[in-house]
Amino acid sequence: MYIVVSYWESLPGREEEFIKIGRKMGALMRRQPGVTLLETFKSGSKYVTVHGYKDEPTYRTLVQDPKGFFARAAGEHKIDEIARWLSSERGESLAYE
Repeated sequence: MYIVVSYWESLPGREEEFIKIGRKMGALMRRQPGVTLLETFKSGSKYVTVHGYKDEPTYRTLVQDPKGFFARAAGEHKIDEIARWLSSERGESLAYE
């Protein structure tokens, strides 16, 4: 599984809106083929989203492609007007025996 941990913060005065839009976008992302996990939690003033994808190409297609699903959904919901992406960490999960 390809795992991504993303860190976000809401813009001042936009937290309730960010939570509402985040829930909508999360529900949409969960329905995409190849998405195996998507959970968000709050840590201090940051929001942490843990994503799991079938593989790295699935992630790149859905999230990193400027014409991909995430970019389109973020544009539709005007996410850049209510929140700021801080950073992400990514990698393949380690195989278990």
